[in-house]
Amino acid sequence: MSEDKRTLAGGNWRMPNREPGEDETWDRLGDDWRAVDGLVPDVRLYACWDKQEDGRSYLSGLTVSGGRITAELLRAIPVGRLENIPNAVAMESIDELAPLTRRQGEPPEQFADRVAWYYRFFSGVSSRPAKEISEHSDVPLPTVHGWIREARLRGKLPPGKRGKAG
Repeated sequence: MSEDKRTLAGGNWRMPNREPGEDETWDRLGDDWRAVDGLVPDVRLYACWDKQEDGRSYLSGLTVSGGRITAELLRAIPVGRLENIPNAVAMESIDELAPLTRRQGEPPEQFADRVAWYYRFFSGVSSRPAKEISEHSDVPLPTVHGWIREARLRGKLPPGKRGKAG
């Protein structure tokens, strides 16, 4: 079975390619679903995503398989990261993502759109997206916080919640 392998800020996780007959649960779920291994140790998750009108993906289904399902296991599932996997899969690696910088003469609205995209992308792979943007782009963290604040004020990102990325 071949795999999409990702080593991102959120850790190692894999999305194996579906081979009919190899995974009974996946066969029952169908081709719209993807298996995700490695987000929770020794547990295979199956997820399905749909698209909103604005083109962004959202998690529309989640199945847990592989042993005893407990409240502790369910709390350990990083649903926020699962929601944003389509963003992460769209990139071969974070290294291919250009650093976020304000381009000379770039309209503020356009820059705010790019900040929001980067924030959503890094929210999918890390619980500290501002820090990840800062390190990836070699920009001071307070500068990135200012960019995110500006994107929120322009309505490109929802209001922030303390301690919660996204």
